[in-house]
Amino acid sequence: MSLMRDPDEPNEAYTAAHAIAGFQLADIAFGVLVKNGILPKADAERLLKQAIAANRTRDPGNQAAAELLAIVLQNVFEFRPPSRQ
Repeated sequence: MSLMRDPDEPNEAYTAAHAIAGFQLADIAFGVLVKNGILPKADAERLLKQAIAANRTRDPGNQAAAELLAIVLQNVFEFRPPSRQ
């Protein structure tokens, strides 16, 4: 299987791969930023809620993106920093 393809040709596998990669990157990035104290948890939650709201009112593809971002939001919400001893 060649990775070279016509960029104008619709391809469900590539569309799904882009969605999965984007979801995983968002999940990892927000998690790392919050875990390392670079982005306060409250700010991460606010940004994700804004992105979810912006995507929820658009076409089905954007609505699916909103659902995936809601999973990222849930992961950020459930994050608890380790207790200091």
